[in-house]
Amino acid sequence: MFNPTRRTSLRKLLVTAGALTAVALSTAPSNAAQPALRSAPADCPKGYFCGYKQANFQQLGFRYKDCYIQEIPDGMGSGGSWYNNQTPGTTTGMYNKNGTNGGWLYTTPGAPSSDAHGSWGPVWYVWNYC
Repeated sequence: MFNPTRRTSLRKLLVTAGALTAVALSTAPSNAAQPALRSAPADCPKGYFCGYKQANFQQLGFRYKDCYIQEIPDGMGSGGSWYNNQTPGTTTGMYNKNGTNGGWLYTTPGAPSSDAHGSWGPVWYVWNYC
């Protein structure tokens, strides 16, 4: 037997669940790196991992080639971007103030890769895993 009240309740439940899913997806943090640019920024030569103080690869803050953990410079701020122009497939780890003592935050996709809208706020160190 058809019950219109039950059908309306089910519809409300499904609409609410869909809305909650949409909200959850729209507010989820975006840590995923963006696909690499067609070519590296001019100030990020082959073999380097480059960090920028501003979005869209503006205002170079550092470029590291060495294969060990290195502190990023003061003043990187909470925005920024990065470009991984190391040997193809090479990744870089990002660490908070605890460094390798449980401070891992993120590992980039293999080179070439980039994120035009990153955040240096929690990052204190980077480590090129070559």
